[in-house]
Amino acid sequence: VNPALEEGGGIIQDTIKFWRFKNQINIVLKAKKFLEEKKIEPTKVLPKTLVSILENGSLEEDATIQDKWAALLANAADPNKRYSVKPSFAEILKELSPLEVVLLDKMFDEVNQNENPNKVEIFFDREKICQNFQIDKDQFDIIADNLFRLNLCQPPASFGGVKIGEYPVQLRTYKVIGFTQLGYEFVKACRFES
Repeated sequence: VNPALEEGGGIIQDTIKFWRFKNQINIVLKAKKFLEEKKIEPTKVLPKTLVSILENGSLEEDATIQDKWAALLANAADPNKRYSVKPSFAEILKELSPLEVVLLDKMFDEVNQNENPNKVEIFFDREKICQNFQIDKDQFDIIADNLFRLNLCQPPASFGGVKIGEYPVQLRTYKVIGFTQLGYEFVKACRFES
């Protein structure tokens, strides 16, 4: 291999390592700020959760999603454990686009404004989502498939209607989507409420 190519590759590799390190520092500093604002003394975070958050978060360049990584870390370090941070949450967050993160946040806010105590029985219309986010139906269907794949959202089930034993029948549709319990808890863990 040409020595100039090897050196160029090394420079690129060093640049990427530095960029990732900088992102990791930003995530830690933001998490520290979240905790300090609430006057919370952080506790030890399990290594498999901490490493996963810092490794995966270091690849993120979008500021909105970096805030989610910092909130996830802050919630994991909260000794009061107000929100449960599962080790899998870091793996889920790395699979989301900025648009999907914003959509989940908007859904979460609306669900919490609703008086229905069962948050997984509240559904959102595809037409309204497409209109609010200025996306077409095909883009929405791809987003919905990813959210279904990650088990963050689900199509409607016949709650109180058709059941097989104790399990409601689920319809496969893109016309409406709602949170799964995992999805609701995931979004909650990726927010650090003041």
